[in-house]
Order: sequence, then structure tokens, then C-alpha cells
Amino acid sequence: MILLEVFIYVSSLSLIISLMIKKPIKPIYVIFLWGTSVLAIVLHLILQGSRWQFYLLYLALLLIGVLIYFSLIMNTTLKTFIRRTLMIISSVFIVISAISILVFPMYDLPIPSGNYLIGTESFVIDDQARLELYSQDPNDFRRTKIQIWYPADTIDGYEQAPWLEDGLVVARALSKDTGLPDFVLDHTVNILSNSYFNAPISTDLENYPIVILSHGWRGFRNLHTDYAEELASQGYIVVGIDHSYGSVATLFDDDDVAYLNLDALPDRQTTNDFIEYANQLVYTYASDITATLDYLEDINDIDSQSRFSGKLDLDKIGLLGHSTGGGADVAVALDDDRIAAVIGLDAWVESINENRINVGLDIPSMFLRSGSWETGENNANLLSLIEQSTYPSILYQIDGTTHYDFAMVYMYSPLVKTIGFSGSVESRYLVTILKSMITDFFDEALKDDANSQIDPNQWEEVRIINS
Repeated sequence: MILLEVFIYVSSLSLIISLMIKKPIKPIYVIFLWGTSVLAIVLHLILQGSRWQFYLLYLALLLIGVLIYFSLIMNTTLKTFIRRTLMIISSVFIVISAISILVFPMYDLPIPSGNYLIGTESFVIDDQARLELYSQDPNDFRRTKIQIWYPADTIDGYEQAPWLEDGLVVARALSKDTGLPDFVLDHTVNILSNSYFNAPISTDLENYPIVILSHGWRGFRNLHTDYAEELASQGYIVVGIDHSYGSVATLFDDDDVAYLNLDALPDRQTTNDFIEYANQLVYTYASDITATLDYLEDINDIDSQSRFSGKLDLDKIGLLGHSTGGGADVAVALDDDRIAAVIGLDAWVESINENRINVGLDIPSMFLRSGSWETGENNANLLSLIEQSTYPSILYQIDGTTHYDFAMVYMYSPLVKTIGFSGSVESRYLVTILKSMITDFFDEALKDDANSQIDPNQWEEVRIINS
């Protein structure tokens, strides 16, 4: 696909040059090159669909076509000013289009390394036991959306799922939240995942261990699809939660969307009772996880009509969360004995009740801290939690990383490093480190695999802070 795009741009620039040089080129060659460029555009549209980055290129080829028609086919002598203006505009359009492709490319998702194929299915959870705290209607009940990734027997004949299952709603909500024009991230809806809708669940094992995955504040579930697919390919059933109103957008139906509510966590510097807001948000996320656990018990029931009936090993449940999601994981693990292990990625535990932090965890736990969170208010509670835990808990720091490096910011633009969203560690290399550490930890804690112990010495970026 990249080669096709390179050909389109090279051929378009070649057309401009052929029309500018003084030594004439046979008209048939120029017409043939223009026609080939148009055919390449059509092929690209068929294979990848329309992308806004190419719109100016389409216009440029149209203007070039007008020049070719009048100059070479009709043998009409255009005024020099008109001819030069059209060529300059076409050239500028091509250059701007090429720059936009380089700034906002369409990347492929990392390929999972496990042996299992991957199926996926989504559900909406209506929690009639909880009122919604963040919607405009005080009578609303809490709703969340979950996506399950699971080992599949076959993918033949099943539709490949997009990376962003909820498409433009999420892409444009993220654009808005980051201050970009609405359309800038539209191309990400065309990125395919490595999962397939409703593929039959693998019968290789009687049941599979579970990992529940929670995003951070202003995130969404598919920002961690790389971890979900990796774990599913390794024989886990992974449940990603969209935490409504903490996610940039949660799509329940075409006309039913819960968008991010920034009032849920106001600015720290201007809010005296910020920690109270933070506490409520973290425990809302935690209650979403609890509701998800209850839902999994329901669909695992032998009388359930779900494909997951009897396939969930409810004695082997791990939690994996980033930021607010990581804090919520800790809050749940402290009080719910259904949890067997927990991983926090820059887990925001600052707002968890101090009396609960002082209890500590009695299950395997691992915390990965980014370099950008080496200092800050969160560390006091995090270190206290680790110290008070009765089961060995470990904290690793990954130097050269930012808080956002634990999410899939690498899928959006190479400029994420330039603007400070991503650290100095090469993104795809970092993903391999994170997936290895996460998988090894859960393999040991949930699969009782003693050979899966983490060796941090194999990566110079990883160092042990507390164990």
C-alpha cells in the first residue's frame, strides 16, 4: 500500500514536471501517465477507501487533467498566467497532501505473537443498581460498553474488525478532545485490527483465564487493543471497558452516545476539592469493573446462550489498567476476592482512600511507571501500597517514556514525540517490552507458569524501583 501511495505522488509530480519543461514530451506519454495516476487513485480508493489527506491530490490531478485536455488534446494555447497558476496550485496541493500523509499516516496495528487466532464481540452493560453521576438526567442509570477479545478456532468467513469498532464517533471525539479539527483523525476508522467479529471461540481448552482492561481518563477501550490482542493470542479472554463519560465517547447505539464529561475531573490547579472529584471518578471506574465481573458471571453460566458459557475461568481473573483505570483496578483488588492479580500502568492511586491503601494487596501485583511520573503526588500512595502489601508487589520504571506511552498514541502521528506526548524510547520497541512484561506476569500469576518470570535486565530502559 505504501508503494502505491509513493507511485501516486511520484507520478503526479512527474506530470507537473512534464508540463513545465521546455523540451516537449509526446502528448500520448503525458496522457498515459495522467491516466495511470487516476487508475492508481481508483485502486487506492477501492483498497483503503477515501482519506482526507488525498483530497488536495485529487484536486491537483483534476487541474492537471484540465491542462492536459486544453493543451495537448484540444491544442488550445492557454495564457501563460493561467497555465502557470494552474501548475503552481497543483504543485502546492500535491505538496500539502504529501505532508499531511507524512504527519497523519495510516499505520498497521502490531501483530500479536501468540498462537491463537482472535475473535471479538461487544456488549452494553446496564447497571440498574447505580444512578449515573455524570449525565444531564439525574434519573439515568449507569451504562458501560465492553469489548471482549478471545482465542478463536477459525476466522474463515468472518468479518475483520476495525481497530476503532465505534468508528467516526470515537475518532472525532478524540480529535475534539485534543484540539484538532474534527476530520483530522477520520482516517483511523479504516485501520483494521487483528480480530474478527463473532468468530467461534477456541475449543482448545475447557476455559480460559480472564484479563479486564481499563483505560485512563479521557481515553477509550481501543487505545489498548495492542495489549488485548496480544493476550488473546496467548490464550486469555480479555474484556476492555469503555468507562462512560470518562471515555472520549461511548457509543451505545447510532443516536445514543455518552461523550466525555470534563466536569467529572476539573482542573487540579483551580479546584480546591480536586481529590474528592478524583475519588468519585476512580470509584466510579471501580464500580464499572465490579459490574463487569458480575456480567461475566452471568454469561459464563451454563444456562447462558452466550458463546462464553462455561469458557471463563472465574478463578483466574487479572486486572490491567492505565492511569485512572489502574487506580480503579487497585480499588477493586483491595476489596473483591474474585481478583487474582493486578497490573497498573501509571496507576493513579493518589485518590484511593488512605485507609484502604494502608491495607495493601494480598495478591500478585506489578506496577509499571513511566519516566514522566517518577515525581509527583501519586508516588506516596503507590509506594505505601507496595510496602503494605502482604503478597510481594513490584514497581518497575521505564525510563524515556511518558504517561501516554502506555496507550496507543504511536498509532496517530510521528509528531507525538516532537510535541512531548511520547518519550524517547522507540514506540514499537516499547510495545514489545510492555507486551512481554504484561504477558509474563499474567502467565506466572494466572497460568501458574514458573518459567514466565520477568527479567528486567534484558532491557536497559527498565529498572526495578521497589520489590
